[in-house]
Amino acid sequence: MIYIVHGNDISKSRLLIQNQQKKMGLESRLELKISEITPTQLLEKSRSKDLFGNPPFIVLDVSDAGRMDLSPFVEKMKEIPDLATLIILSEKELPKSNIFIKNLQNLKAKLNLNETAPQSNIFNLVDAVFYRQRERAYRELSKLQNDAVSPFEIFSTLLYGLRTIATVKFESPSYKKLSDFVKRKAQAQSKLFSKEQIIDLFEKLRKIDMESKLSEIDEDLLIPMVIETVLNS
Repeated sequence: MIYIVHGNDISKSRLLIQNQQKKMGLESRLELKISEITPTQLLEKSRSKDLFGNPPFIVLDVSDAGRMDLSPFVEKMKEIPDLATLIILSEKELPKSNIFIKNLQNLKAKLNLNETAPQSNIFNLVDAVFYRQRERAYRELSKLQNDAVSPFEIFSTLLYGLRTIATVKFESPSYKKLSDFVKRKAQAQSKLFSKEQIIDLFEKLRKIDMESKLSEIDEDLLIPMVIETVLNS
């Protein structure tokens, strides 16, 4: 798979790359500069494997490409194995006229611009889950994943959403401290759950939280598991 990561915030770009590598469970990463490698060498490296027999995770820095003819790289990139991961990294925002951007579809690449406004909102996912809207929930989860939002941050926010609903359902004194907007939303969502279901969900999420901390649950499966637990309650 090929990804294009570009934008002026190099720290965010690097974080996105690290999260992707972690998500794939790969230990090694090969850092290359486009000015120091040929298209053929790049293809050869994409066909290699690391010490553990895993396909390569390659970061190709194109920041110093300047006026290089990059068309030979594009042609060779079309031959990169599907199991290999190639990150095309630029420390600056690439214009639409850039050869990699123009060949996005030909390369079957995914684009991530770190300067764009995030497309995700974690509370949109929380709303979808507690309104029992499965399709919307996974749509919002996909956006959060694209923005490299931590599964543990998502889990904490979902737990907050459940606590808010419980506050309404059990008429907790803290209910008065909620804003009118949150109250209205929580009231509507609380009607979709019985008190018994809410108590059961707290217990199930507590168990999921414990298992995730003990690494008994794959990080990528954590949020889908929580979503299904709520929707199937």
